[in-house]
Amino acid sequence: MFNRGLSLDQAPPIDVVLRFFLTIAIFGVFAGVAMLTTDEGSVGIWEAPQTVAVVHLVLLGMVGMAMVGALFQMLPVMAGAPIRSPRYHARWIHALMGLGTLILSGAFYIPLPAMLHPAMAMLVGSLGFVVFLIFTKLLEVENKTASVKGMMAAVGALGIGLLFAVFTSLAFLGVDFGFGIETLRSIHLHFMLFGWIFILIVSVAFQVVEMFYVTPPYPDTMRNLLPAGMLASLVLQIPVSVLWPKVAGLIDAVIAVLLLLFAIVSLMRFARRKRPVADATIKFWYTGLLSLVGASVLFFIYKLTGLSSLFSMAALLFAAFVLSIIFAMTYKIIPFLVWFHLNSKGVMETPMMGDVVPMRRASIHLWIHWVFVAVALASVYWPFAWMVAGAFLTIESLWYGYNLVVATRIYYNLKDKGMF
Repeated sequence: MFNRGLSLDQAPPIDVVLRFFLTIAIFGVFAGVAMLTTDEGSVGIWEAPQTVAVVHLVLLGMVGMAMVGALFQMLPVMAGAPIRSPRYHARWIHALMGLGTLILSGAFYIPLPAMLHPAMAMLVGSLGFVVFLIFTKLLEVENKTASVKGMMAAVGALGIGLLFAVFTSLAFLGVDFGFGIETLRSIHLHFMLFGWIFILIVSVAFQVVEMFYVTPPYPDTMRNLLPAGMLASLVLQIPVSVLWPKVAGLIDAVIAVLLLLFAIVSLMRFARRKRPVADATIKFWYTGLLSLVGASVLFFIYKLTGLSSLFSMAALLFAAFVLSIIFAMTYKIIPFLVWFHLNSKGVMETPMMGDVVPMRRASIHLWIHWVFVAVALASVYWPFAWMVAGAFLTIESLWYGYNLVVATRIYYNLKDKGMF
């Protein structure tokens, strides 16, 4: 089961991936504390500097670390394209990403506008190199599967998203691009959220959902067309937003349909899985996919009614989708990596995957996550709930970090006991 379409012998050292995944929890704590201490007047205002800081702590700090860590793992394993000196690249990319995210978020939160420049340099430098490194490696792959093509689309979207992040920053400094800063920021967010993050989740899901949960495979049509369709929609939105801004809503509707399509087809995959037992990771998947359904439906209602509260709820549900899938995947990937690397060393005491992160502990995380999502949604109508949600995000992240640290300690306590 684990070898289908994978090149496990080319997997990077486990510490390459762990450094990124462990940092997810750290930034989750930072984001939770930032929410907990947010000025009440900033709650619900997406353009407010403190809200922007929280968004970047979540999307760059939590989600960004997960995405880059996944790329380091999946590039050699799924695409058969190993990275030279993965430890060296992982260390400096991780360091610049982490420091850049902290400085950028602090610059918005405090605020300290002068710190935006070094933060942008660090983030564009590290993530820009990720785009170059991963994309060139993917170009060398001879047998480009649907997952490989999807990864190429995701990394390409990251590159465009970074470019528009630079444009947005320059516009804040007074550079005139001929159209509004809101347009630049909207394009930047679209490529980051629906290009880099969504397409990469989709591309990895095509491989790991069937592998870990013994589900029917995704339809070939979806594998081949969904990532390409999403990227094409995002690229088309650039000239449409500039030249015909009133028509841009139609592109958003297409994007929402694609999100909804992936959610429904994925729910159907899980409903037909051959292992009917629903562990915590499957419930995380259901939480994420149902959140994506809710986000898509609420977006359509928002377009019909214009109620800003519906847009805020859709945005929060999309965040719930992304975080839920990250938790589901890492709770499967990390135990598998611990088992695989210990087994490769010939460690006789290698634990079963289910013993690395017991489902009982993952289930506690799931319940905390559900409360966090519910309270975050309530903050749309009761601003004080935003601070309460921050407290639950902090607790959730601390528990998640504890689970990952315990899994990491299992590996390091046993790695020198192998026969090889």
